[in-house]
Amino acid sequence: MPDLKVSACLGAAVLALMAGTAEAGILPEGRSLENVTVAGEHFDVAVFRPASCQIRAILIVLAGKNRDSATYRDDAIPLARHECSLVFAPDFPMSRFPVQQYQRGGYPVSRAASYMKPLEQWTRSVSDEQRVPIILVGHSAGAQYLERVAAYAPGEESMTVIMNPSTYVEPETDTAVPYGFRNWPEPASLPDLRRYLARNIAVILGADDTETTSATYHSPAAAEQGRNRLERGQWAYAQAREQAEKLNVPFGWTITLVPATGHEASKMLASAELQDAIETAIRSASSR
Repeated sequence: MPDLKVSACLGAAVLALMAGTAEAGILPEGRSLENVTVAGEHFDVAVFRPASCQIRAILIVLAGKNRDSATYRDDAIPLARHECSLVFAPDFPMSRFPVQQYQRGGYPVSRAASYMKPLEQWTRSVSDEQRVPIILVGHSAGAQYLERVAAYAPGEESMTVIMNPSTYVEPETDTAVPYGFRNWPEPASLPDLRRYLARNIAVILGADDTETTSATYHSPAAAEQGRNRLERGQWAYAQAREQAEKLNVPFGWTITLVPATGHEASKMLASAELQDAIETAIRSASSR
């Protein structure tokens, strides 16, 4: 969670954004490129709006390590058309968001994951969609970023979809930030572990994503989570479920495997498993 100073800056930034976009009108149909400044950080955002349907959800899609946000936007277009949903794919360029800032969410120092909440608010303002659910979708490096958002800086998202990340935030206090909840720099504002376990998190894994990844070589904490992305995802889900039972709190996570699929973002974004998760989230939000 950001400190009060950071929160104030982000809040002021959101108000300024809303003032600046109030006259912008509805987003154009099809592909477009928007931009936004949050707490002094500029983001280019690749956008898609489907034609001739009533918008049912906002999908914020985060790219993998190559940060090819426009490609991820394009790969999500069939899903957006099927679910009549807006797609926003913010660009986190490597020059400003290296591994510690993106994959690790900036924790425990800069807390770059705190940008997601004002980005969510901006998508509502610029699209004039105030009531539809916001669903976060991340693949690989983008999924690692969203893991830190879910654990340390959640916003108003109805669901967070985590696809094929190399590392997870372990739901316990024995492992240090950014892989767990130990050594949080401000003990008085420790993130809520119980809330993390209860959040609607859909872990979707490629059944063939079994290549040993570089994360296991550079991070002992990542190596302890498993030998490959598939193994680490199954381990993280099982650990979270066990911890929820131990703490006697609601458990909101699900896990699904995409058959005959490895670490290919395009196949994951086109999967029936992702479509089912999005549809479930939309229906659940509309029934409340």
